[in-house]
Amino acid sequence: MNYRCPIPQALKDAAAKLVEFANGGAQATIELKDGRKFENVLVSNGSAIAAARGYDHLPFRSEDIARIYQTENDMNSPQRGDWQFWDKWQ
Repeated sequence: MNYRCPIPQALKDAAAKLVEFANGGAQATIELKDGRKFENVLVSNGSAIAAARGYDHLPFRSEDIARIYQTENDMNSPQRGDWQFWDKWQ
């Protein structure tokens, strides 16, 4: 599958260590190089960002990502479903 927002190579190790809440799915927080943060982001198999809660489109570019990490809320979020995926599953 070709994702619109693959995890940058330099951050793949960090993404691979994210705690999953479903098979291959982990909720995380993304920090961009300009300092903006996006919470409630869905990382798929440690390789791509597939959705961000509250966004029906990709709000940043892959190359703009500076950091990926999990907060306590990411690891224990009461809401696990209702993601709007940006990519078409084939």
